[in-house]
Amino acid sequence: MKKTKVISILAVLLCLTLGLSGCAAAPAGAGNPAPEKGGIVPGDYLGVGNGRNGPIVVKVTLGADSIDAVKVVSEKETYNTGSVPIKQYPELIVQNQTLDLDMVSGATISSAAFLNAVRNAITQAGGDPAQFAGKVAADVPHEDTTADVVVVGAGGAGMTAAISAANEGKKVILLEKLGIVGGTSNYSIESFGAIGDKTHVALGSDVTPEEQAATLAKQNPKGTAEAFGVLTGNNGAAADWLRSIGAQLTVAGGQISSTASREVGEFGNTIVSALKAECEKAGVDVRVNSKATELVMKDGVVDGVKVSTKLGDYTISAKAVVIASGGFAANKEMVAEYAPALKDYKSSSSPGGTGDGHLMAQAAGADLKNMDYIRVNFTYTTAENGYFYYMGSLFNTGAIFVNKDGQRFVNDQGGYGAGPQVVAQGGSGWAIFDNSLVAGVKDVREYEKLGLFVSADSIEELADKIGVNKENLVKTINNYKGYVAAGKDEEFGRAMLNMTFDEAPYYAAPMTCRVQGTFGGIDTDVNAQALKADGTPIPGLFAAGECANDGTWGANPAAVNVVFGRIAGQNAAAYVK
Repeated sequence: MKKTKVISILAVLLCLTLGLSGCAAAPAGAGNPAPEKGGIVPGDYLGVGNGRNGPIVVKVTLGADSIDAVKVVSEKETYNTGSVPIKQYPELIVQNQTLDLDMVSGATISSAAFLNAVRNAITQAGGDPAQFAGKVAADVPHEDTTADVVVVGAGGAGMTAAISAANEGKKVILLEKLGIVGGTSNYSIESFGAIGDKTHVALGSDVTPEEQAATLAKQNPKGTAEAFGVLTGNNGAAADWLRSIGAQLTVAGGQISSTASREVGEFGNTIVSALKAECEKAGVDVRVNSKATELVMKDGVVDGVKVSTKLGDYTISAKAVVIASGGFAANKEMVAEYAPALKDYKSSSSPGGTGDGHLMAQAAGADLKNMDYIRVNFTYTTAENGYFYYMGSLFNTGAIFVNKDGQRFVNDQGGYGAGPQVVAQGGSGWAIFDNSLVAGVKDVREYEKLGLFVSADSIEELADKIGVNKENLVKTINNYKGYVAAGKDEEFGRAMLNMTFDEAPYYAAPMTCRVQGTFGGIDTDVNAQALKADGTPIPGLFAAGECANDGTWGANPAAVNVVFGRIAGQNAAAYVK
């Protein structure tokens, strides 16, 4: 009879409480047979790995020399990124009897944690994880082929472009160099700017596209009136289209934007999930782990794309190509080239945003413009394990920001606009708040559970713990409490004044600037055609999303991705026709 052994959930929880990477097996005896040297005791074992957002717990069913089943017990990894290896690995492990799986590029932390959890279970059983080795052949096409339209980059703009071209009856291949789709859209928590969509019409919104275009032009004076007009004239239809394919944008953010409810999930995941499903429905040939390396040109006209995979290189012949490869925030060298003050700053974008599309288009004759327009966000903290977390909810719900001297120096709700000022003061500082945020805001409670905060029973003690000037911090807090009482921030004009600092304990979170996005790029017209330096289009080449200098100057990137992604896909299909 097969012998079984189940490590109790209580024991696993104890291990998690102690912060251990795994749980030791129960000792031999009392019905638990001792394994032979180097041998596995068959049974069920719970293994733990340290994921990005907390422990990944798996139940592994082991035979004497086999992995019979792997089941996820609990995990909190980010949907559409960290969730990808968690879905893929159990079947791959059992089918191939190996832990020697490729990391899912774009989700390496979750990939490693999952495999470590399985290794942990095997070790508990008395086995050696190294005995389950052997590479699994990558299932990636690597032979020359043809398509009507090739789209480079499977983020929000790229998937939208691919769907739009496929809906015109074209054969579309969508290339993504990472092992996951979604790009930086996976990390988006903003809203979708929309005018005249069904939701806002039902709510009685009377904002017109012309009014919103004028507002965007005022906010972004380096943009173009024509581009803002296209954006606001089409974003309502784009929002309704997203809803029609399953994106649950059910929450109206005032008269000009929509987002997803917290019950559904974060905004970006909602968009990406709908686009992924629609790509499959539309018949788009989605190829991950497939890096576009070069545009094939023939007499100055686009004729295809060269592709690199782990199994080899190949060429796709196509009459139209849409580049939607995202920005270059994850390319430190390019960032430093165009913004020397940001040298060595880390990125908060997709790891795939390395400027490949920019360079491909430039080599084919496209002009790159406004490459120094780079946004920096100061609301990120890095945990001891090296993972980084977005902390915008702290400042949006009341926290203040101080520098290393314990002084405020910027509007704490300044968003992107405050980034350069934080960079000028060294690029880091501290979010300061009291227990009211931990008690009242779900996101903040989750961060506290992850151990991302320093806490103390007094402001003086907190200053000592984080190493800032005690007198300055006390003065800063007292001044701010006065602004809250008066209802006006006399120093920096912060609008939300609700943090009274009267509910101990007090907290601090280390904040570090990260490169959020790069919004210059391949020069395009409002038809998403890539342009040469003389302003003429390159036949067959289109660009959309963060890689495109489309004239919107980064105004509501989520809406820009879909509006101009649709335009690019439709015009690429029309060009082929």
